[in-house]
Amino acid sequence: MDRDSEAGVGGMLDQKRVLIVDDSFSIRHLMRNLLARQGAHPDEASTGQEALDRLDAGQRYDLILLDLLLPDMSGLQVLQRIRERDRESAVVILTAFADIKTALEAVRHGADGYLQKQEVAVSSDYSQLFYALEQAWQHRIGLLAQEQLDKVKGEFYSMVAHDLRNPVGQILGITELLLEMEPLTPAQRELLSLAQTAAHRLLELANDYLDFAQIDSGYLRLDLGPAELGEIVRSSAALAEVQTRAKRQTLHLELPSAPIRAWVDARRIGQVVDNLLSNAIKYTPEGGQIWVRLREEAGEAILQVADTGFGIPAEQIPSLFSKYHRVPGEATRGVHGAGLGLLIVKEIVQAHGGRVWAESEGIPGKGTTFTVVLPLIQEGSQNP
Repeated sequence: MDRDSEAGVGGMLDQKRVLIVDDSFSIRHLMRNLLARQGAHPDEASTGQEALDRLDAGQRYDLILLDLLLPDMSGLQVLQRIRERDRESAVVILTAFADIKTALEAVRHGADGYLQKQEVAVSSDYSQLFYALEQAWQHRIGLLAQEQLDKVKGEFYSMVAHDLRNPVGQILGITELLLEMEPLTPAQRELLSLAQTAAHRLLELANDYLDFAQIDSGYLRLDLGPAELGEIVRSSAALAEVQTRAKRQTLHLELPSAPIRAWVDARRIGQVVDNLLSNAIKYTPEGGQIWVRLREEAGEAILQVADTGFGIPAEQIPSLFSKYHRVPGEATRGVHGAGLGLLIVKEIVQAHGGRVWAESEGIPGKGTTFTVVLPLIQEGSQNP
């Protein structure tokens, strides 16, 4: 391979700081010469501790080539400790053995690439080496860009949600005061009721976006404590009953006579029940039926919300709990929402160590059943 074509595949290394971590002098010498010919600035370390000492001394690298077998510690141990100090350097693992399991473990610990030493040492054409290094570099840059984008998105959603909630709360307060005034004509009362409904819908959207911002940024926090699940479900059902009456739906509540206690964030679990009930009310036509059932079984709480709504096609169920998902179709065209409610349900339930799923025959009138399973406090135990 001539010098010009070699520069073409390795040009991304120009002026990059590279650390070669390997106890083999011949490998370090080979890699140093190859990288220097591409305009890179290579450094060397023969042990894992020497590499870590360089990072601790404040030296930063665009790319780290890391041997899997070092005299003082394993490459995976070094990789883990590198990632505790440095998220920005691309790391490529060097190994003498082709081991897919080890490669996957390296990626899980934060590696961006994986190279076999033998292929590098015997090659007369280093285009594959430089391509692999470029791919590792691009992967790390893309990962950092995605993390930054997620952070900006989370901050934006949070800002929008907070800014919306205050004026919406004021609108609700004003409409409630106006509805209490007398005399009001039927037309005036109807218009105020419509304004109030629209404000409630906007507040619901703002709350969903705020919760989504926390989830999307990885900041969903739980305030755990002992709670009686029957009380939480009963409270949510009482609020939902106002909505069901407006649509002439019948809400059936089936709770056990004995209390069911769990170690949960009561507010968040109430939000799960609220979202599932809101979903059932939205997707059930006027005059339909909705059931809320709670029971204890084998050390777990089983909560089910079932309805006689439009149902969900089988092909839609796998993506039902994903971001912004809305069930398509003529029957659901007029249903409002951000498509975040079920995602929020899934994240809250899983944060509690629970499970949630949906079952439906996809037939209008037979509706959908959502099932939530939560672990319970075992008798005589402290909080989990």
